[in-house]
Amino acid sequence: MEYSSAWLCLLKAQDEYFTSYFAFTQDEAVMMSDLSLALTTDDREVALRLLSEMLPRIELIGSLLPAIMDAAIDSSRIPTIMLSREVLQHYREEPWVRSSIQACVATYLAENDEWHYRRITELYEVLDYEEELASFLLLCQANANPEIQEITDNASLKR
Repeated sequence: MEYSSAWLCLLKAQDEYFTSYFAFTQDEAVMMSDLSLALTTDDREVALRLLSEMLPRIELIGSLLPAIMDAAIDSSRIPTIMLSREVLQHYREEPWVRSSIQACVATYLAENDEWHYRRITELYEVLDYEEELASFLLLCQANANPEIQEITDNASLKR
């Protein structure tokens, strides 16, 4: 019995992927520069998938955090949102990341955009940031926009 051509093609692609992956990760400065650029282009999902697999040191992820947060809050693509949350979950226990997330969230509040407010609520829920979520839901409740106020009711139903 022989393997199918599809299987052989997959094996070859896997070998090429791991060879490329190894070469890509050898120069950290170039790797981070490429990831930073990719996070601002149509290659964002590829960069997020790689970050989720690679789990760079916390010192490296810091410069990428605003772009990762932007993907988690401002993207209209569900796969992008999910991948960015996955990356953030790996670093959720880091105090510096937690405070940086709060700072990034603050930049979206003035827009009063219901989409952003919902994504922020979901992010806090996924990261299990109970204190931040409680404070954020109070902000939602006090907001003049009825659609943003509704977020508080939806979040309460889940809890």
